[in-house]
Amino acid sequence: MKEKTVSSQDETGEALLLRYVRGSSSDAENVRIMQWMKEHPDNEKILIQVAQMYYARRTKERIQQRDSLLAFHKTLQRRKRKARRIFLRRLSVAVACVALAVSVAVNYYFLSQREVEQQFITVQTNAGMRTRLNLPDGTEVDLNASGKLTYPASFGSKERRVILDGEGYFQVARDAGRPFIVSVENKRMEVEALGTAFNLQAYASDSLLKTTLVEGSVRIGMQSESGVWQHAPLKPSERAVYNMAAKKLHVAAINPAYDTAWIQGRLMFKDMPVPEVLTRLSYFYGVTFDVKDEIINNYTFTGTFENRQLSQVLDYLRISSHIDYKIIPPAEDDSQGVRRTKVILRKR
Repeated sequence: MKEKTVSSQDETGEALLLRYVRGSSSDAENVRIMQWMKEHPDNEKILIQVAQMYYARRTKERIQQRDSLLAFHKTLQRRKRKARRIFLRRLSVAVACVALAVSVAVNYYFLSQREVEQQFITVQTNAGMRTRLNLPDGTEVDLNASGKLTYPASFGSKERRVILDGEGYFQVARDAGRPFIVSVENKRMEVEALGTAFNLQAYASDSLLKTTLVEGSVRIGMQSESGVWQHAPLKPSERAVYNMAAKKLHVAAINPAYDTAWIQGRLMFKDMPVPEVLTRLSYFYGVTFDVKDEIINNYTFTGTFENRQLSQVLDYLRISSHIDYKIIPPAEDDSQGVRRTKVILRKR
């Protein structure tokens, strides 16, 4: 079988597609792109995704202008009927309006699968940023700060599977024939749904994975060390907390508003243990905490914050819980990788 690809011998297909979107590709490369788009209907979708993700890095002022993406689709159709130079000019104008307030990393893997290629897209958000995206089946996903979602350019006929590292709010498009599955933690746990809305907090660095059901129904799947899967149903207004270390699942009735407030840029805590509060603040603001007095971890915290700076949240924590803090900016030398701001907490 001949593999479909747009890559040359010494460069990836992603690089060629990005040059095409930027308008810096050669005439020969433009011809290759147009031929590649004709090879399979999904290839046109891939080009659209690349264009969207590329211009998302450059634009942060305009959020969720979905009409611009529709204009891109129309422009792409016109391109098939017009000369290459006219299409490239209109393409850059149409796509420039697409905006998401995040820095997005996109990876494409060209895997031959029978006669159809499978392409995967990875969307990643920076600390303090959120984004909303539409999946190929119409499912809407809000991705919280410091999160990463990987999904195929087109879902298969049996299931709709995505991979989450972070926190996401999923409004799943109903499709009785294809369950929607979110895999986390190296596929050691998954959440299965049809048409429903739920929040899933599953950062790879955390041992606690939290699923909050807003409406509909889901099944929590947990894989044992021996590879055996166990499933537990969840009802609306219930939260399931799976302890990866202890291999235990705890389900409790809660108010979903506290777990989904981040979608509107709010942080809501109600009698929450301080370690959980610090975990949320760590991901939301991209900082690390160093608790010097162990007794602080025994405290609980209640408060609601909307579009507040970290220092304002810490000031409230200092007043309400008698905790002093010190913010230490990261070192200027970033040769060892990403360095985060550190916050030191002490008992007053």
